[in-house]
Amino acid sequence: MKVTIVACSIAALSLAFSKAELLGDTVKKPPSKQLASKGKKGNQKNNKNGKGKGKNEAQKRKEMQAKATEQRKREAQAAEKRRQALLAAEKKRLQARVTAAKGEIQKAAVDVKQMETRLGKIRAGRKKLESAFRMVLNKEETEALADTRTRLEKSFLQLSEDAEDLQKAASGLAALAESCKKLASPATGSGNAVVFEEKVLSIKRKLATIEHELNTQESRQKNHVSILLAGVAKFFQGKVSFTEKEKQSIRALSN
Repeated sequence: MKVTIVACSIAALSLAFSKAELLGDTVKKPPSKQLASKGKKGNQKNNKNGKGKGKNEAQKRKEMQAKATEQRKREAQAAEKRRQALLAAEKKRLQARVTAAKGEIQKAAVDVKQMETRLGKIRAGRKKLESAFRMVLNKEETEALADTRTRLEKSFLQLSEDAEDLQKAASGLAALAESCKKLASPATGSGNAVVFEEKVLSIKRKLATIEHELNTQESRQKNHVSILLAGVAKFFQGKVSFTEKEKQSIRALSN
């Protein structure tokens, strides 16, 4: 019995020492070099992956910013190109208007010359008419021809008053001819289209006014001729004598 107890005690002590050794080994035994090295390499690899990932993101941001800058640059260049194209088109359109206006000015210059020719004919006719009036009114007076003479004197006075209107028309044509000459000159090619068009309209309005005056003068002159010829016929009936030269000058009025 005692032997059995001793044997059990020895077995218990052996078991206790075995557990203590096992526990001691577990607590005191340092980690193996292989595990430490493996852990270290894992940490280094994670650090490298983190740094690499951050570097890639920064590079991507940089590239995206560069692309955005380049895109903005291209858009700005395209916008400037469009703006320049619009300016060029507008300049071309305005120049076309200037060219058209100059064409109108050249036509107006031709009209001015034609009106000057008409004015010259009116003036030449007036001189012959005034001379004929003076010649007839200088004939001897008779009571029977008093009314006819009064009518002739009235017409001759109106003819003299019309001379002022003709002079205004002549001055206006001279001024228009000078304006057309300056505006049609190649040196004025850089002028503003609006200014040219306004001047064309102004010239046309003035030409219309002068043409109306010339038409009026031509009509009045024909009326004066009719009055004079009717008066001369009355003078012939009243036995007023006329020389052959005077008769020819009177006949010339009806041509």
